[in-house]
Amino acid sequence: MTIHSLDILPILNHKTDIQEALQAHQTIIIAGDTGSGKTTQLPQFCLELAQSGARLIGHASSGRPRAVPDAGSTGQSLACPPDTQPSLVIGCTQPRRVAAVSVAERVREELEEKGSNGGLVGYKIRFHDQTSADTRIKFMTDGVLLAETRNDPLLRRYGVIIIDEAHERSLNIDFLLGFLKNLLPKRPDLKLIITSATIDTGVFASHFDHAPVLTIAGRTYPVEVLYSPMADDSLSEKEDYIDHCVQAMLDLHQRSGPRDTLIFLPTERDIRTCCTLLAKKAPEAVILPMFGRLQGADQRRIFQHYKQCKIVVATNIAETSITVPGIRYVIDSGLARISQYNVRAKTISLPITRISRASCDQRKGRCGRTGPGICVRLFSEEDYQGREEFTAPEIKRANLAEVILQMIAFNLGDPHSFPFMEPPHSTTIRDGYKLLTELGAIDEKGSLTSHGRIMATLPIDPCISRIILAARENNCLREIKAIAAALAIPDPRIRPADRIQEADNAHRQFFHPDSDFLSLLKIWDLFHDVQSQTRSWSRLKKFCASHFLSFQRMREWLDLDEQLDRILTRHTGFSDNTIPASYAAIHQSLSTGFLRNIAVKQKERTYLGGGG
Repeated sequence: MTIHSLDILPILNHKTDIQEALQAHQTIIIAGDTGSGKTTQLPQFCLELAQSGARLIGHASSGRPRAVPDAGSTGQSLACPPDTQPSLVIGCTQPRRVAAVSVAERVREELEEKGSNGGLVGYKIRFHDQTSADTRIKFMTDGVLLAETRNDPLLRRYGVIIIDEAHERSLNIDFLLGFLKNLLPKRPDLKLIITSATIDTGVFASHFDHAPVLTIAGRTYPVEVLYSPMADDSLSEKEDYIDHCVQAMLDLHQRSGPRDTLIFLPTERDIRTCCTLLAKKAPEAVILPMFGRLQGADQRRIFQHYKQCKIVVATNIAETSITVPGIRYVIDSGLARISQYNVRAKTISLPITRISRASCDQRKGRCGRTGPGICVRLFSEEDYQGREEFTAPEIKRANLAEVILQMIAFNLGDPHSFPFMEPPHSTTIRDGYKLLTELGAIDEKGSLTSHGRIMATLPIDPCISRIILAARENNCLREIKAIAAALAIPDPRIRPADRIQEADNAHRQFFHPDSDFLSLLKIWDLFHDVQSQTRSWSRLKKFCASHFLSFQRMREWLDLDEQLDRILTRHTGFSDNTIPASYAAIHQSLSTGFLRNIAVKQKERTYLGGGG
């Protein structure tokens, strides 16, 4: 999201070129520098074309899109006359929920400033749908659009799809790009815009039949890059790298004057530690944390203007998804948490990893919008030059069991032949099929079983959905459903760096001596007891605060449990047990989904897993 004044957004200088390209081609690719305004302005360019009656969006008749060829055209689908053109939606995807919400709010404000109806803009994220029949610009996460393809495989309600931040190459993005490549010939009236800041334009253009590429310059002021590595240049292994980060910022402020600063750190714990240290070292500044699970009101504070210097300490969520206004300095740790799936060990980890050069450049691009900027990298120039150019797409470092299950359920064909931009490794595909077979989701021929058909409807990992099916048989659905929802979200227990002992003491009341899973269940039961006694969200927030639980994650847990309940009511036999389930029933159900995690202890710290 960008809060620049409209008159200085670089993309406005390219408005005519973009609109003409969009009318002439079904797919266009836009490589725009960070802060160029592409996220907020592209949907408005499309809306303006549609409202003017320009030949952009196809006509929907009887639920089917119809192309209206222009005389002398080469077959390119154009729009119907204004009087027959319906209100098809401009769909805009974002990799993260916070970005989808904040960008929608900003675009709504801009349209209202222009005298348009603010109701034209809405957003849809998991558990929250803020759209209506009047919505023409719809912001959503990639996962939401992907889920809509299940009930609407032709995406009939959309006239334009904008895939933003495509460079992130998450599983959902790669899945959408492959799906859309197959869909476009069936929907010649559908327009597709793919955009990002650090995008490998050659790969994207080639994938979409040499689609035209437009480049938008965004940096309006020069950015000086300084390197400040620690002594041994092994930043990720040093416990005191946060001290080094804070000192680098203080030195910069002392040398060049205090300015609004954005600091990139890899974890929430690092951010909280850094904010605590900054509060002591720079008491005159406004210190603002920024990470995914921060409450919405706290997230929005970074967009406000303050009389004092503003220091935002963020994860990579501020790298591409959000543009913080007024930033003049960037302090880059060069690190982020990036998930990795180990095919051999059958484990998923979330290690702190060195980011790619493209990501470093993205972070650098966050300053220099309102004046000359300075980016301090807490690593050496040699380290920077030795990094990968782009971050490996998630499909090359993920467990593909869920992807394969959804592909079978959607009848999208064999993953070996699906038009992924960069196909996953064959060993990873084989491992995904093997896991689904172990779970009983597919048979030997690769077809969905009765279990698999139910698992494919649940918005959780197949391993977790499998335990719910076992719970039906073991009469422990109430307990397992709550545990399953907990396993599908980040742990709701929080341990602030400055109150670790206090948090640990509060969490002891949830401790179960024989099972971490039952510890989660104790949290769930206690939260529900409080909820049943009051309908006050403020009281629940106080409960979470006193017990060191994230209220946002507890809400997410509650919402997911309710979503699972709604889906399961469509299938037979899924009724909550009225008698509390036994320890054995709960853990027998859990074991069905995590066969690979069962091991026999051979000697001290040595276990033999099921796969040898």
